[in-house]
Formats: sequence, C-alpha cells, structure tokens
Amino acid sequence: MEYAAGPPSQWLLTLKDGSTIEVWADSYCEEQDQFQFESLVEASHEEQRHVKVTATGRQPTSKVLILVARIPAVLVSSIEGGPVEIDGRAGPVDTSD
Repeated sequence: MEYAAGPPSQWLLTLKDGSTIEVWADSYCEEQDQFQFESLVEASHEEQRHVKVTATGRQPTSKVLILVARIPAVLVSSIEGGPVEIDGRAGPVDTSD
C-alpha cells in the first residue's frame, strides 16, 4: 500500500480536556457527529481487505480512500493542520459552540 496523493498532512486535535492527538491523513470531514480522517492510497484488492475503505472510483481501481481515524466531535475543541475545507476557510478550526 502506498500514498496516492503524496505524503499525508499533519493534523493536531486539541481535545476539550486539554490533551492533544496527532493524526496523519489527506483530509477530514465531519460525519455522524465524528471527525473522520482519510487518506488516498494505492492498494491491491488484498490490501484493501485489511483496511476500512470509505470511497472508491466509479471503475474498479487500486486507488481508494481509507479511514485513518474517527474521533467523536463532542470531544474536540480545535483542529489545526493540513488543508481545511470547513466553511471554505483554511487554518485552525474552533469546534466549540
């Protein structure tokens, strides 16, 4: 298995209790009240059986999006790092209400 979009971005999550989590992934989104981090990889069908594939192309391909981490949004106070596309803005994201 190899990264298909180059090296992943570093994401630093600060949790509401003050602890931090470092995640390496190409992107993230908020889905079902969780932050889901994913990476685009080139993986054989055998390798794909050992990871959580979250998206594939329309044609059978070895490039797939895989799950790297899922973190409950309620625990997160901010996310800093790689390309951010929440509300179309880049930079640190404050997740507090």
